[in-house]
Amino acid sequence: MSGKRDLYRYISFEDFINLVVNKKDRFVRPVCWDDKYESYIFSYIEKEGDIRRIVEDMYYNHWSKKYDVIVKNFLKMWHSKWFTYAQCWSIYPETDAMWRCYSYGNKSIRIRTTNEKLLIHAKKVFPEKECFEVYLRKVEYDLSDKSGIEQQIEEMKHSRSINETYFHKRPVFEHEGEYRLLIADNSLYDADDMASSGIISRLQEQIEGKSDEEIINKITQEIVKERADWDRLNNNIRIENIEDVNEFLEGVMVHPLAPAWYVDIIEQICNSTKIYFDKQSQIYNLQF
Repeated sequence: MSGKRDLYRYISFEDFINLVVNKKDRFVRPVCWDDKYESYIFSYIEKEGDIRRIVEDMYYNHWSKKYDVIVKNFLKMWHSKWFTYAQCWSIYPETDAMWRCYSYGNKSIRIRTTNEKLLIHAKKVFPEKECFEVYLRKVEYDLSDKSGIEQQIEEMKHSRSINETYFHKRPVFEHEGEYRLLIADNSLYDADDMASSGIISRLQEQIEGKSDEEIINKITQEIVKERADWDRLNNNIRIENIEDVNEFLEGVMVHPLAPAWYVDIIEQICNSTKIYFDKQSQIYNLQF
């Protein structure tokens, strides 16, 4: 990503207070969002039958029957499902669609920053030395209703990143103009890496003289048996402490249909925390 760009995010009053008063930033697992097409391959790595379908596609179409590569990549996907968190930002200062989609009862708040400040902020909260990867990228609206798991596997292979699929959505969301801030927490990846090594070691003995279909079945069975039970954490939301919100937050705007008393409250909070108040949106008012 090159060049400075303004970015905007629409949040609830609760998230606003948590950010500017409590100094806590909120990130969410993409796999729990409403749009099930988004990074949907991660929804298909639970049941054995679905796992077998993915392993079969990798085996025949992507990694030329290299069972070791298949195992490593699948367990990377499994880890990513449970330890990847994100925020959605927009390149559009404001649109009718965004105010309506993220209305929160006409009390939503638009916060403003730049890509440069946001990335610096995220890397400070999630330092690379502590095994975090931080991405800030434009979302591509190139998925169709008929896009298959195969397409998302191909995207991962082409980009050489398990997290690639998080940056692709359907064209019906193009009005969002989204830039996505993605956090990959790899601090517990050693457990999945050890599981990969164990599976690969056993497969060397188990698949000798076996047919392709038998090898695919063996790979699937080993993955189901050895994958870590990360879902027990049940932690779809991650809250992180921040030192100074003013380091990245440049302005705050209130929903165009919010009542006057509510606008006054937000302005008072901005003044007390020394955050620039962008006032109330005038998107529906006549301008002369």
